[in-house]
Amino acid sequence: MPQQPDANLLPLELRSISDAVVSLMACPAALVACGEMVVALNAGWKRITGCRECSSGSLTLSECLRKFSGHEDLLTPLRAGSQSVGAITLHGPHRPASPEEPRRCEYVARWRQVETSSSCRTYALVVLEEPSEVEHLVSVISSQRVRINHLLIRQTLIEEKERRRLGRALHDGIVQDLVQIRAQIVRDTQPGSDTTRLVGELDIVIKGIRELAFEFSPPILEDLGLRPALHWLAEYLSQRYGTRVEVADDAREPPLPPPTRTIVFRAVRELAINAAKHAAGAEIVLSCVTNDRTTRLAIRDTGPGFNTAEVHQSTDGFDRYGLLSVEQQIRGIGGSFELVSTVGEGTRAAITVLLDCEKDDARA
Repeated sequence: MPQQPDANLLPLELRSISDAVVSLMACPAALVACGEMVVALNAGWKRITGCRECSSGSLTLSECLRKFSGHEDLLTPLRAGSQSVGAITLHGPHRPASPEEPRRCEYVARWRQVETSSSCRTYALVVLEEPSEVEHLVSVISSQRVRINHLLIRQTLIEEKERRRLGRALHDGIVQDLVQIRAQIVRDTQPGSDTTRLVGELDIVIKGIRELAFEFSPPILEDLGLRPALHWLAEYLSQRYGTRVEVADDAREPPLPPPTRTIVFRAVRELAINAAKHAAGAEIVLSCVTNDRTTRLAIRDTGPGFNTAEVHQSTDGFDRYGLLSVEQQIRGIGGSFELVSTVGEGTRAAITVLLDCEKDDARA
């Protein structure tokens, strides 16, 4: 049964507030009391529905939407007197888009209805949106997301370039200086002097800096390609974390452009390091398979696994694992990222990148 309205549908102290809020809304909007009576509306609502406020306050939602088919689907939940939220499409009369082709008017009616504890009445805010406006907003959001991904890719490539510069500075500058100092110490050592300890410490420092230079940006990726870099990564992780890491590939170097290759390797390295850290003692396999259209890389471990739903829902868990950054970067280069993990059954992450087949065909 619909609620029975009375003369005082909106408390006096809220009337001016509701009028101000509704009037400031960019889209056509109306405040409806008791599922039926319109107690506030803005200029956009008046323009679209053709309704005007009545001095008696008896304007109904049915009267406002009488020209729109499908409005009963909106009135039914509002009249039920319960809290509700939803959206439906309303179809209005034809309006001329051109003399030859009239266009049917459509709006998406969205509403949210709440019940007040003091008066036991419901109040619903109803707004009308043109589908074109909704599609425009979706398009804007989509384009902004693409722009953000492109900026992220650019930032990643800039970071990689800086890493490479620092790595070379460490290897070609500091390491070489230390090697010369070591040679000078050995050469100038007097017979009978014991410099074994000092030379040993220098060797440890030189080795550590070399490893740091490779960790910054392994030159093997730029010099030899993705496959050799994956094998280097497996050996590096095995030595550093004491975890068995293997590579399974098809002996084919993926024909990826340098920027894509850099993004893919950084993503694989991030995922593999996560596996080595969180699946200590487990077996980790890096795979790389290339066909005529795609390159697919996977990181699989036999570790404890985790609940991916909880990681996604947490405010920082997804990013803490580096998964958000990986997914954004892979999507930014037009690839796809999959993650499957079950508690007690390990984790599998897969990256698929499309190859530029048209360019390959043209070169052929």
